[in-house]
Amino acid sequence: MSFYMTYLARWPDYFHVAEAPGNRVMGYIMGKVEGQGESWHGHVTAVTVAPEYRRQQLAKKLMNLLEDISDKM
Repeated sequence: MSFYMTYLARWPDYFHVAEAPGNRVMGYIMGKVEGQGESWHGHVTAVTVAPEYRRQQLAKKLMNLLEDISDKM
């Protein structure tokens, strides 16, 4: 199984793609959770934004989304 598919299979809630109209990928973020017992934390593995969508705070929005999801889990 590929690196990306492994993440998607193990941590599907932590893998998000931002799409423009026409299903064009603007960017994505992938992460995971690590820890044990009461000590858990989120880990950002990759955040990527296509060049034509940079400088529009898309990475910030993806980071905020992942943080919100991590806080709820």
